Amino acid sequence: MRRFLLLALTLVLAAPSLALGHAQLVRSSPGDASAGNASPAEVVMEFTEPVSLITPREDVEVVDAKGQSVVASPASVVRDDVKAIQVPLQRDLPDGTYTVRYRIVSADSHIIPGVLTFAVGPGPVGPPNLGGTTSSGPSLTGPWSVSARFFELMGLGGLLGLTLWRWLVWAPAWRGRWTRDLTDEQRQEGLAWGRDVYWMVFGALAVGSMVAEAYLLVVYSASALGTTVSQALTNAQGIGDVLATTRLGTLMQLRGALLFGLFAVGAWQFLAEFGSQAAPKDARPMGPRVPALAMGALLVLVLYGIAAQGHASQAPLAPLQIIADLVHMAGAALWGAGLALTVVALRQLPRRMASGGDQAATGVLARFSNVALWAVMVIVATGVVRAIGQLSAFEQLWQTTYGQVLMLKVALLGAVGPFALYNRRVVNTVERIGHPRVAGLRRVRRAALAEIVGSVALVAIAALLVAEVPGRL
Repeated sequence: MRRFLLLALTLVLAAPSLALGHAQLVRSSPGDASAGNASPAEVVMEFTEPVSLITPREDVEVVDAKGQSVVASPASVVRDDVKAIQVPLQRDLPDGTYTVRYRIVSADSHIIPGVLTFAVGPGPVGPPNLGGTTSSGPSLTGPWSVSARFFELMGLGGLLGLTLWRWLVWAPAWRGRWTRDLTDEQRQEGLAWGRDVYWMVFGALAVGSMVAEAYLLVVYSASALGTTVSQALTNAQGIGDVLATTRLGTLMQLRGALLFGLFAVGAWQFLAEFGSQAAPKDARPMGPRVPALAMGALLVLVLYGIAAQGHASQAPLAPLQIIADLVHMAGAALWGAGLALTVVALRQLPRRMASGGDQAATGVLARFSNVALWAVMVIVATGVVRAIGQLSAFEQLWQTTYGQVLMLKVALLGAVGPFALYNRRVVNTVERIGHPRVAGLRRVRRAALAEIVGSVALVAIAALLVAEVPGRL
């Protein structure tokens, strides 16, 4: 693993230089801070990637030194160039300084505000008029936006991690050597507890994910419309405009439809697993295969929508970057949710089973230890691919905010590593001696709790990283 991490860092530092978007202003006509201009017929702004407007009359304003609008008609995206915005101006503007205040939506779903000035006549160019609403609204790196993305990742990632843990850890553990000698009654005690926990957590995360999506929509709408969160919450028309006119709005509608489909398939599987009151069914490690696969596919599509809306969609080799981002999130979801579920199993199985609980818990721990190793390797490998897509030089790691946040994420992952290695050694010892030790399982639980805290912190850092401008820009 140490050699693998060294190779990953080497690949990041050796990444070739390429161009990337995060909608930045390239040029304008009239030019920013330019004087000596004749009265222009329009202002044209060119950006590094396709852009869009939500409310054209409010998203781009051109005002004189007194704050009076000189716009002749609302701004629009240039028909033959989706990277450019044009705004017609009134004729025969008098000499003086004019301010262009804009708020556009970039192709990677970020809200990009900005200001530029120009002077009609000999100049000089005066200070910009910063009145109006284009610079208001929650910052994409502020508490509102970061918390919204955090809850979204925790909810949707938790759902996928829960499903993967059941497939890759829970079910195989009950087919492994640690549970072979359990009686049918003992197996039913453990399996029934696992089934109940799965559906209880699934229900909580499903509802939480819908709430998180609604929260994110309100916060994003506030940023896009230049209002406060409370004002956006009561602005149904504005939220409707965001859903109808932005790429993120389209993807959120798709995610909402997929989540409703997930609930429907989940209800189908729930009934198939429990049966009816008149004819209850015995618990099994896994439910029926068809609805389980359908639920997994829906969750992957939901997370694909998240990967496709951000930085990865505008990076070089965008399809590869989107897939890498999706796999990165899936690996993190399996590791984080799996840790929490494994800790619960270590604590509860010995309590819920009359006997054999320590054996079942050890089987779950042993299986998760192997799966977690691969999950971390996937996280690191895909993280390298994503870093190559966003950075172009070694010094960007400390010269850009994006690089600094990325290094913080790597440092935190390194800090969590010793706890994971300790747990791995304990598991290897238990497997070698061939029987569980209660004291060893308790030490694993304590170390795993530290891992869980670290994994939650990593999600918070990821929620912040999404909003930062990539170093390759």
